[in-house]
Amino acid sequence: MNALWYILKIMGTSLTVFFGRILKLGATAYGGPGMLGQIKKACVNQYGWVTEGDFLRGLALCQIIPGATMVQIVTYVGYRLRGVWGALIAPIAFVLPAFVALLILSILYFNMHTLWFVQALFKGLGAIVVAIILDACIPFGRSIVKDWKTGAISALSFLGFLFRLNILLILVGAAVAALVLNPKRSLEKAGPPAEESPYQHIRRKNYLILFLIVLLMVIALILGQFIQPAMTSLFLIFSKIGALAFGGGYPTLSLIQYEAIDQFHWLSTQEFLDGIALGQVTPGPILITATFIGYKLNGLLGALVATIGIFWPSFFILVLLIPYHDRLRQIEKIRIIEQGILGSFVGMLASVLYHFGRVSFVDIPTVLLAAATFFALCRKIGLPYILLSGAILSIFVFGYLL
Repeated sequence: MNALWYILKIMGTSLTVFFGRILKLGATAYGGPGMLGQIKKACVNQYGWVTEGDFLRGLALCQIIPGATMVQIVTYVGYRLRGVWGALIAPIAFVLPAFVALLILSILYFNMHTLWFVQALFKGLGAIVVAIILDACIPFGRSIVKDWKTGAISALSFLGFLFRLNILLILVGAAVAALVLNPKRSLEKAGPPAEESPYQHIRRKNYLILFLIVLLMVIALILGQFIQPAMTSLFLIFSKIGALAFGGGYPTLSLIQYEAIDQFHWLSTQEFLDGIALGQVTPGPILITATFIGYKLNGLLGALVATIGIFWPSFFILVLLIPYHDRLRQIEKIRIIEQGILGSFVGMLASVLYHFGRVSFVDIPTVLLAAATFFALCRKIGLPYILLSGAILSIFVFGYLL
């Protein structure tokens, strides 16, 4: 951590400030896709790192490539702000709080098995998460759904997610529906081509940076194969999962289950479910469950290797695609397709809200807690204060009183 901070200071104060602000976002990133509303508010309104149009275009791009959407969108913003270095720093800062928190909880779980407070905490946080997602759905819906056509795409996408259709099928269907219906766009007309854009785009030195990162990874894998082959295997398996993580974290859980339980028997089904619960208690994406599995296999090193493995593929895919996306969005039909994909994202948010609500609203106290959280969000109370007070209340009410 100290070495990373030293590198940031050498690279410039602006990157240090950026790291700190993304770190703060990552520390409060509860609610899965619902957190995207808070990320958008920070990146667009609070800090002005990107315009709303750029943010929504980035979101549309992130929807069609594998990986955790929250991590991808901060990577996209980091790239827009400071090129490859910004794109590299953003996911590290965003995932770091979740990694540390889940690592601590994993140590407690596997060494002490004191999970009762986690179950009580998760019961309350589940209701809070529903309110956060609802609060995010409203502004996103207003930004994206401009007419009945986009609304219809969102509704059909919601049904697709509800009946668990393949994510790629839903995205392709949304894109085709947009081409047929030609809905009103929520994105402004695309700006100048990439070479004329005010943002920093991929240049030769940026390709060199990516090449050096890949070279270091290859060297580490070769050395790992001789020193500790199990860790190399772990990295490659989670890299494969990360490269196939279409649709974000929740659809990817089935891939993790297949590899970790069915194929390699790294942990039991109950341990896997407990790991998911612990991942929900911590901030950040659901893919952080990889930290829990990696820790069981080989402690801190295993947790670090599994976490890097599951997140690095989306970083490279996104950074390599952004320049081509900048050029393609000059085409009118591409912008229509983007609108359809954004419409499908609203449908995904609604489906997450529905599924979380079914699981979280188990009694009157959970409903009241969600209602209180939504009221607090409407009153513009800071999310960290809401989460802290909600966590304390959850442990007290669900751990002691009920």
